[in-house]
Amino acid sequence: MAEVKPGVNRWRLAFFLSAAVNLMIAGVVVGAVMRGPPKGFEMVRDLGFGPYSAALSEEDRKELRKAFRALFPDPKAVRRLMRDDLDAVLQALRADPFQPEILEAALARQKQRLREKLDQGQDLLRDRLVAMSVAERREFADRLEASLLRRHKHD
Repeated sequence: MAEVKPGVNRWRLAFFLSAAVNLMIAGVVVGAVMRGPPKGFEMVRDLGFGPYSAALSEEDRKELRKAFRALFPDPKAVRRLMRDDLDAVLQALRADPFQPEILEAALARQKQRLREKLDQGQDLLRDRLVAMSVAERREFADRLEASLLRRHKHD
């Protein structure tokens, strides 16, 4: 059995957990936008923007989903790339001998892809907010503030 250096398992676990959280966030963002809101469920954080999502009107959410779909017209391709990234991580974890640099490269590709999706989502949200009238932005700000106050009461 190979000798395990102290701290290596913690490093691998931290790296894996970081990747898992990033995947979860990206999955929520991509999945929610591609599917639309679940029936009977207010899409509070499904777009991945926390209280901003709660403050959006249904029309805003609809338009953001449409814009996201325009950026990513093939949801199967997006899921396939995400699956490929995860497969590369799994292969690196199972390799013998284990080579941390291969795991790091796989996680870096995954992180880059997730970051691009998040950046694109934020750009779409920003564009939507900029396009609002003064009254719409003020209404949005009021809903955002109310959402933050509700969240603060639960913390």
